Amino acid sequence: MELISAETSLVIAGAWNPAILTPQWVLKHGLGKDGPDQRVQVFIPAAPNMIFEAPRYALDELAFSVQPNAVVLSPSAITMEKLHILEDAAARTLAELRHTPVSGVGHNFEFRDQDPSAKHLEVFTKSRQDLADRMPGGWDAAAVSIAASFKNAAETVFMNMTRKFDAGCISVKFNFHHPVSSIDQVLAVLKGERGYPRMTENLQMANSLIATLYGGRNGDGL
Repeated sequence: MELISAETSLVIAGAWNPAILTPQWVLKHGLGKDGPDQRVQVFIPAAPNMIFEAPRYALDELAFSVQPNAVVLSPSAITMEKLHILEDAAARTLAELRHTPVSGVGHNFEFRDQDPSAKHLEVFTKSRQDLADRMPGGWDAAAVSIAASFKNAAETVFMNMTRKFDAGCISVKFNFHHPVSSIDQVLAVLKGERGYPRMTENLQMANSLIATLYGGRNGDGL
């Protein structure tokens, strides 16, 4: 199982104004950097039918995009230092925008196995067997997803896990969701206060589950 760096993200759900969160603003208020020598790359993803999505800005330390209902931030590398930089930048940004309505903080990770062993496919075969037995002739199994959710005792963190088998590949997605209703709660999550786990702790938990289920981890150093 390999951790897919590009799918690692910190998501803060709320009501956001893209006109405020420009790269220059995030550099100054989130990362404490200012000046004309700061590098900014802009990517504009194109969805089907040539519908362009929100721009993605890549800075030296992190990348981010702003949608009306969420800010999505990604680290420049999957290390403890870079994940802490990501959270600290988000915390400083929120401290400047205390009137922003917020509803949740998410930590997202994805693992993939391009060549899974037969024993790791059994759970997918069993999950759809009753349906497969009843499908009419001429229909073959294509893909299958298995979703499960867990919550901690305090109900402050919900772990949503989705396993998918498609085109010979197993992917496992983790979403650690933290319901919040105030900026102070968001800041507590980002700083690992009030019993909230930081992003690195949730990644360690995901790594541990992957190791238990699939017998290995990708050596990310966390």
